[in-house]
Amino acid sequence: MRVLGIDTSAQSGAVGFLDGEQVVFSEQAKIKPGGSERIPALIAEALARTGREVRELELITVGVGPGSYTGVRVGLAIAKGLAFGLGIPLVGVPTLGALALNSTGPERICALAKSRPGEVYAGLYRKRETNLTEISPPTIWSVSSLAAMLREKGEHILFLGEVSAEVKAELMTVLKTKAFFGTAAENAVDGARLAGWGREKWERTQKNELDTVLPLYLRRTEAEVRWEERSGRADVSG
Repeated sequence: MRVLGIDTSAQSGAVGFLDGEQVVFSEQAKIKPGGSERIPALIAEALARTGREVRELELITVGVGPGSYTGVRVGLAIAKGLAFGLGIPLVGVPTLGALALNSTGPERICALAKSRPGEVYAGLYRKRETNLTEISPPTIWSVSSLAAMLREKGEHILFLGEVSAEVKAELMTVLKTKAFFGTAAENAVDGARLAGWGREKWERTQKNELDTVLPLYLRRTEAEVRWEERSGRADVSG
């Protein structure tokens, strides 16, 4: 099955292409905040390098976040446009789960994405061979609460994702020798792994999510909050 994987939720966008079990393309590119203008070029490069045409694609997999609100929306728009235009199925997968697939060890994995200052999006996973188990779904955490929770677990933990120096320092201060951090390559979604995970989901469910897939925001967007404030519908209960 020929599968294209796309993720634009972080600073590094990812594109991957699988032809059966063979990884024929997997690259990342820095994208501007809120924009993913390089992703279509990467998709074109993937097809050109492999001698394939876009009409030969059979499945689109897209990362649904959490991450940059605008970035996630752009990635979904690209993926939906391709799937609709080609008449092929689309499936969405959580970006943090795709990130956790980069782990090569048996330790507990904490996949992270940027949120507001002092907060992160975090999901907990364990990977054995190629099987990924979700321990805790993507959630918004204060960095201090996340570190305290993980300290209570008493396990070694591998952090993957775009972690700021401040976040890393706080985690290391609390968890000390229990905390490990991924390499540069491990801290960005691998488009081919994302494509493979989406293929597994499609083979298991046979559910085309073209009309149902939604971004995983975890909190309301700023635009939604402002609209409610202007409409007099904002929650003022605190």
